[in-house]
Amino acid sequence: MSDVWDLEPSVRSEYGRLERVLVHEPGAEFNTVVDPDAWNWDGLPRQERAAKEHQGLVEALESRGVTVHQLTDAADDLAESLFVRDVGFAIEGGIVVGNMVEETRHGEERRLSERVIELGAPIYHSVHGDGGFEAGNMVWIDEGTVAIGRSQTTNAAGIRQVRTVLETYGVDVIEVPIFGSTESTGQTHLALVFSMVAPDLALVYSEAVPPEFLDTLHDRGIETIPVPMREQRNRATSTIVVEPGTILLPSGNHEVRAALKARGFEVVELTAQEIRKAGGGPKGLVLPLERASVEE
Repeated sequence: MSDVWDLEPSVRSEYGRLERVLVHEPGAEFNTVVDPDAWNWDGLPRQERAAKEHQGLVEALESRGVTVHQLTDAADDLAESLFVRDVGFAIEGGIVVGNMVEETRHGEERRLSERVIELGAPIYHSVHGDGGFEAGNMVWIDEGTVAIGRSQTTNAAGIRQVRTVLETYGVDVIEVPIFGSTESTGQTHLALVFSMVAPDLALVYSEAVPPEFLDTLHDRGIETIPVPMREQRNRATSTIVVEPGTILLPSGNHEVRAALKARGFEVVELTAQEIRKAGGGPKGLVLPLERASVEE
């Protein structure tokens, strides 16, 4: 792992070659949760095992040439700091920081801002006021289009602010209401039900998105691999494309794995059972800071 002082973030897809990321290994703050129901967790993850799973992810990234930066310190009460992708996103040389809706996550925004400034990246915008925006709800469709899920964790005011920033860079926003069938209280992120894995291929848990969104994808020539409910709950859509044709996938998702391999993907399976208890998956653990253009 290394630091730089001239970081120029650049991300325009979910499937270009991944070059630089920010992560946070679950540390002592992970053990401060005593009532998992209050955090909407599925039990109490064991910190040491979660840290080992996280290290497996970091090793998989670094072995494929990805530069990994650590968020490092997290406040004692910020037990979900490991899900760094939720807090902001990179665009054209800078960072947009969200405004976390869940009270248990208030404060993650400041730590992310401080860290990326240490790395040399400017903050372009921080969602504020009545705007709620968690970046786990934003998924790149192509270099000029993002989908943003609207749910309890991202509201219309937050989307308006982010849309204004993205329009500056010629990026269109498709708003996607998220609903039901995910064992969720309305806090599901779009990245847990929809994942672009190639310019013309996506994983979709269709019960959680409107049919009109699927029509939009198909109209753009994007094939969708349906994710069954059991595998969605096992975070099958929480995938990370390391480079075109190579994908990191939570283990135990046999149907999705077979579908990807049938289309020529190298599938690297990750153990994430402890981390899953905290409500997220591998994609949420990685904030992409730099991806190569799809044409490169």
